[in-house]
Amino acid sequence: MISRYDIDWKVPDNIGFFISTNQTGHSKGKYKSANFSFSVGDSEKNVIENIRCLKSQLKISDIVFMQQTHSNIILEANKSKIMQKCDAIFTRNHEISCAVLTADCIPILITEKTGKLIGCIHAGWRGLQSGIIEKFFRKHSKISKSDFKVLIGPCISTYNYEVKEDVFQNFMRYRNRFVKNNSGNYYMDIRNIAYDILTDLGISDVTISKSCTYEGKFYSYRREKITGRFISLIWFKNDIRKIKKN
Repeated sequence: MISRYDIDWKVPDNIGFFISTNQTGHSKGKYKSANFSFSVGDSEKNVIENIRCLKSQLKISDIVFMQQTHSNIILEANKSKIMQKCDAIFTRNHEISCAVLTADCIPILITEKTGKLIGCIHAGWRGLQSGIIEKFFRKHSKISKSDFKVLIGPCISTYNYEVKEDVFQNFMRYRNRFVKNNSGNYYMDIRNIAYDILTDLGISDVTISKSCTYEGKFYSYRREKITGRFISLIWFKNDIRKIKKN
């Protein structure tokens, strides 16, 4: 069984969500134990087995992953197993689950009060700077901002995330979310920058994880460099699915 990170996010009854930790799974060594990425050097066999176990555990069929590139590209998820070169996906198709993989960046899960739309965003500083959050909600401008429900998942915390002056200069609107250190660099609070962007858009129903990937039971690129990726997943629960056998 893949271990679950517990957080109280109020969503419609027909919506399910899951965030993993790195505690239980089939990956070994630097990727121990529940890595879901094929692109970090882990055994493909182990990643496939982690995915198979999660699908069985949650009783879901199709998980759609992204080929994440720190872009602001948003695609509508389809039956492809991996969406090519994007960092946000969404769907109204009840046969599809949307997944984002992270190891310090922010996983953002999204639905709305009627439970007819799901989506997810991969947001590091590059994605935040290029406006991926704003672009996602512009794409769904017909939905009232007050209807959205957003979860900001576990990510790296401020004093574990050091960035240089050039990054700071890209976020002058949110400069209060940076702390200058003795080396002349800055500690960046990406979690609350994402929150500020959402509230600036008029989205108020936002749940925020306080857990730090660098310090917690998650993969952290800043901590390990060579490591796995944990999964944040959202799906429709009220559809009739046939669980596919791998």
